[in-house]
Amino acid sequence: MIRHPGRLGPQHPVDTGREQTLREVGRRVAVLARPHPGWAIMLGRQGSDGHLTDIDVRYHQGSEHRLLVRTTRPAPAGARIWSLVSLEGFLRTYVANHDDDPADPADPAVADGTGPATLHLDGASVPAVRITRGGFFALSATDGDETFSVAGTIDLEGLARELSFDTTGTRPRTGR
Repeated sequence: MIRHPGRLGPQHPVDTGREQTLREVGRRVAVLARPHPGWAIMLGRQGSDGHLTDIDVRYHQGSEHRLLVRTTRPAPAGARIWSLVSLEGFLRTYVANHDDDPADPADPAVADGTGPATLHLDGASVPAVRITRGGFFALSATDGDETFSVAGTIDLEGLARELSFDTTGTRPRTGR
């Protein structure tokens, strides 16, 4: 995991690899549009065959995991392993890693019947899928060949629906 300055204490050292990771991705990475000013941010990465497919931006307040934002991009043609986008799996992983989770992480996520959801990506409304499980939610929207997902506790859902992009490592691309 790549960490950048936060307030989690000495057990979480500052790593200057954040910009390097964002340059390696070469695309926009979703972040909260208006994170709480006291929250620390940790950057995580997943990939295969030397190609980054998932970038996680984790928001913490003290030792509590508050929100997780994931950007997923496609693997190149010929890759042996592709990123598997499963909103249920994403939510289960968030719940299992949440400090105050009273539920069994093996329980399935429960689809929310409130109708279509919306994520706001850099001010643009994008149709999304929403699921809940206990006091937790996950939202996911696709824009072009990228998928943007966010998970957290229900009380933070309003904040989590507003995402912007860190474009530190972007190269010119077609589309929005």
